[in-house]
Amino acid sequence: MRSLPGVLVGLAVGAVIGVLLAPESGKKTRKRISSETDSFFKDLQDQLQTGLDSIKQQYNDYVDTASGKAQEVVSQAKRKAKQ
Repeated sequence: MRSLPGVLVGLAVGAVIGVLLAPESGKKTRKRISSETDSFFKDLQDQLQTGLDSIKQQYNDYVDTASGKAQEVVSQAKRKAKQ
């Protein structure tokens, strides 16, 4: 996840250079830019969604662990209170 900004910048720069150096007509170049831009943002959206899913999973794991530990502490306190 730390390299995500670098990857995104690299993709953008590569796409711009590739489009500018391509020997195509203006109409074809505009279509290509539009297509590559759509693809770039779709990839970005997918990566962000993957990151969000990962964060949600980590949060849920943390909540489950904390809940289990809290229940264990409550059980221990009840056992000690009975003694």
